Amino acid sequence: MEKCFLYRPCNHNSYLLDHDDERRTLFNGDSGLFCLPQRASARWKVGYFTAFLVLPNIPDLPLPHWGHSRYDISHSLFVNLFLCLIMIVLLGWHQNIRHFFGDGKVFCAGVVAWLSHVVLDSFYNHGRGVAIFWPLSNARLALPLPWFSVAPFPPLSLVLLQECAIEFASYFPLVLLAYYLRQGCWSLKP
Repeated sequence: MEKCFLYRPCNHNSYLLDHDDERRTLFNGDSGLFCLPQRASARWKVGYFTAFLVLPNIPDLPLPHWGHSRYDISHSLFVNLFLCLIMIVLLGWHQNIRHFFGDGKVFCAGVVAWLSHVVLDSFYNHGRGVAIFWPLSNARLALPLPWFSVAPFPPLSLVLLQECAIEFASYFPLVLLAYYLRQGCWSLKP
């Protein structure tokens, strides 16, 4: 047993199988809303929000040696930063592609959406934390919020619905904040 970030013993080979897509969806929907380019058409907005809802789920994709089968690799800050850098270089390399996707604010929000997965996974009260420092360290980041628990998924149950409602109540204010900031409702205009 190793020592975790908050001095809890943890088993390096234990992997989480939780349902947390709604939390990442709300959290990253607001970052997408906040930096949506002004020129966006309805079709572009659908594609844009789809991308912001897919990006944070990349660490959980069911690929060989990735996702829940290798939680230490797929949830490593260093591995994900490297993959984000590759994405930015590939998408930002050519001026036409960079212009198509938007300005640097869009790319930064995409990186925040992707990397938020790692931090948001540390909020669950299971206490195991996330090995975000792999391969440099097996220490785990554990920032459990007592009202977030791992709900069994599937099947649909009252416990799962209750957890979804708690997460919605916790993260929806961020969506509202992003919307109001986007609309300029809190600007100091005379």
